[in-house]
Amino acid sequence: MSTFQKQTIAVIGATGQVGSPTVRTLLKLGHNVIAITRNLQSDLSGKLKEFKDNGAHIAEVTDMRDKTQIMAAIKGADTLICCAPGDQTVITELEPIWLEAAIASGVKRFVPTEFGCHTRGVDYGDGILFDYKKNLHEKIFKSGIGWTFIYTGGIFDYFLPNLRFFNKITTFGNMELPIYAHEIKDIGQIIAMAITDDRTMNRCVQMDYNVLTQIEMLDLLKEHHPNHVFEYEHFSSEYITEQRLIANDEVTAKKGAETDRERWGINYVIYVIGKLANFTDETIKASELFPDYHVSKTPEQAIANPEFIFDTE
Repeated sequence: MSTFQKQTIAVIGATGQVGSPTVRTLLKLGHNVIAITRNLQSDLSGKLKEFKDNGAHIAEVTDMRDKTQIMAAIKGADTLICCAPGDQTVITELEPIWLEAAIASGVKRFVPTEFGCHTRGVDYGDGILFDYKKNLHEKIFKSGIGWTFIYTGGIFDYFLPNLRFFNKITTFGNMELPIYAHEIKDIGQIIAMAITDDRTMNRCVQMDYNVLTQIEMLDLLKEHHPNHVFEYEHFSSEYITEQRLIANDEVTAKKGAETDRERWGINYVIYVIGKLANFTDETIKASELFPDYHVSKTPEQAIANPEFIFDTE
């Protein structure tokens, strides 16, 4: 059983999709938070103002490639967590700089941008984005700094059937594979609790509260929206396997950030080889760490909500 100890957590990407609920939870739990921003004058509104009003320190770093600026911003931090979206530039160019800054500043724990598939259970060559992450892992291990890798499974918005992020109800690969997916609020809360828990030092944490197959998702969709005629699109395992190798580096997804090649690599890992979640020897299940935690929203509750399913923009 872990006992509470107040810590100082520096957060890169504090106002993003993952960073925002993480910072809110850290502050609610009573921790000190350093929220890093690139422009203090223009950004001190909205979420950053909210964080400051609730006790966070806002640190300006005008150049995220400047190790000296990063070191000054995270001075006194126990942990540096990177909540910025993990694209090639962030993983291969920026995070190594942030890692060096953390080591030089005496930070005890480094938490890289992971949050989705369990990279430690994926082999080199399975997906290009995971190759980048595995290379970064080697740098982290070699450095000797403490680490925690958080694997949240999928975010409801992207993994449950809906028309806000897809033009049709879209399914992928093996529809009988278990899909672990969670509401972003729950993801932020578990991240905040896990990275301040001494039991997770040098361990992976796998969120495992919600699990269902794509077939079960579609059954819920039909159950809760029986009067709507949906259009469906399915990408086979064979198609996904091929596209991860031949797709280009454009971004064509409706509301995507990854290149096509990165995205199909992610789909391969999730829907073909079933590595969205892994329970390796170095992995702790979130449900075992925090057995009394109850999710704020279940997959069925999300699918039952018309505002979640339909694109009303």
